[in-house]
Amino acid sequence: MSDASAPPGHPGTGRAWWHLSRTGLFFGAAYFLTSMAPSLLPRTWYYQGLISGLCAAVGYGLGVLVAWVVRRVSRLIDLNVTVSGEARHWLLVAAPVFGAVAVLGLTVANVRAQARTAAVVRLAPLDPVDWALALALAALIAVLFLAIARGLRGATHQLAQAAGHVLPKTIATVIAVLVVALATAWVTDSVLFHRGMQAFAGVAAQVNTAPTGRAAPTSPLRSGGPGSLESWDSLGYQGQMFVTSAPTPAQITAATDRGAIEPIRVYAGRTPDRSVDDVADAVVAELKRTNAFQRRVLAVFTTTGTGWVDDWSAQSVEYLSNGDSAIAAMQYSYLPSAMSMMTDRDTPREAGKALFDKVYAVWRTLPADHRPQLVVGGESLGSYGGQAAFADADDMVARAQGGVWVGTPSFTGIWQSLTARRNEGSPEIVPVVDAGLHIRFAASGDQLTHDYYGRDYGTWDFPRFVYAQHASDPVVWWNPALLGAEPDWLREPRGHDVNPDVTWIPFVTFWQLTTDMAVGHDPPDGYGHRYGPELVPAWGSVLGGSPTDDYTKVVAGIEKTVNRVA
Repeated sequence: MSDASAPPGHPGTGRAWWHLSRTGLFFGAAYFLTSMAPSLLPRTWYYQGLISGLCAAVGYGLGVLVAWVVRRVSRLIDLNVTVSGEARHWLLVAAPVFGAVAVLGLTVANVRAQARTAAVVRLAPLDPVDWALALALAALIAVLFLAIARGLRGATHQLAQAAGHVLPKTIATVIAVLVVALATAWVTDSVLFHRGMQAFAGVAAQVNTAPTGRAAPTSPLRSGGPGSLESWDSLGYQGQMFVTSAPTPAQITAATDRGAIEPIRVYAGRTPDRSVDDVADAVVAELKRTNAFQRRVLAVFTTTGTGWVDDWSAQSVEYLSNGDSAIAAMQYSYLPSAMSMMTDRDTPREAGKALFDKVYAVWRTLPADHRPQLVVGGESLGSYGGQAAFADADDMVARAQGGVWVGTPSFTGIWQSLTARRNEGSPEIVPVVDAGLHIRFAASGDQLTHDYYGRDYGTWDFPRFVYAQHASDPVVWWNPALLGAEPDWLREPRGHDVNPDVTWIPFVTFWQLTTDMAVGHDPPDGYGHRYGPELVPAWGSVLGGSPTDDYTKVVAGIEKTVNRVA
């Protein structure tokens, strides 16, 4: 071990700068191995390398800290443990051999476990080349963090020595630690994080203005089309994709065998000169312009961070209402949902509440027998933001006439309260609330009629709400609480799409799910964060159909036209 009072490589340590703590290596290896344990989705080689390098660096630092504490305590209580020469020899020989065998065995076990995860969600596992690249990247990241840590330690030591010429040693050391810590925090927050976010936001803004390759709508029933109050360019990339992705009356008729009309889609983009309230007002103005309040169904969708609306949800509403529908959505950000979830949770809530409240204010002024069915929806960050329009579940049932929330993040207030008061014995992955009277959670389309254990629900009264969520969806289960607490969904029965080998590991599981979110759309529909055909029966039930209706032709029709650009 290096001397505790000075950094390795500095005078007084007696060690070269490349010296490594044995205790640190032990902890680093342990954390490295646990980082390779399986999670909800198979990781790409670069995400695996990122997690492994980060965990190895943290583990090494923890090991160094433990060794320092043990040394200090030993000196305070005058504890002196000696080992005979022969025993020491065998320890020096056996420990590396045992460690190498353990590392090799656990590595093989984790690689096989990750392959099982890939098979469960119908993806290909990493090949040997991928694993080699992951290990190389992990080593690079770990070395980088170690170099930074030692540089900071060296700076602290030099500052303490300089201050020690005019101050007592203890005070000089404390001042040096505080100065370096504050400087590091400032650089990390103000320089690395904020400038990094600014650069990322700049890229996202460029993506938002990128050409879609689609022409502006020719229908006045679309924002950006003839007579629209919103220009085509102002809609942004996702807005343009949204308003041009609606099915035609002929496509709807072919799938439903009933006469259809052209559905309405309105949208407003978040331009620099408009606040969230301004954008919501613009959407309501578009609804009025298109006579959307005269349609049979009026859907208010809260978008994801980039302004995206899942077309499986949108087209389900349009097909099942025979086009007699209007869908309203708005953009409030350019950032992808995963980034917004970690950096800005206020704006989605502000947008979800502003849009629904303004639409609801107009809707409630209409005669009761001439109001459209007002339904709500959103996926991922859109679900989180959309539910912010309501004080609680009772308020949601009272003011909306149905809705489908898809892949709802677990830190969403209403989701948390519903899950917390679930019926005893129902698992967190598909909780049963009030015997499914108004609200039902479903991991697949066939779970609208029965719970996790196959027990039939009772009566499903209107208004109806569906929470569609997969057990393998990292967006649903990601939560900072994972850093230090095991969640119910890992203690209770697992979903069919979750590898039984997945276990909670302090610190590690959080980062595993963080990177899982980045690959959430990689699996096929029905796994991870990919929701598709299952949303048709969900919306069918919400709009008035039976959960057991056959939607085969509707699903086939949507599959031909759905836009999956997220």
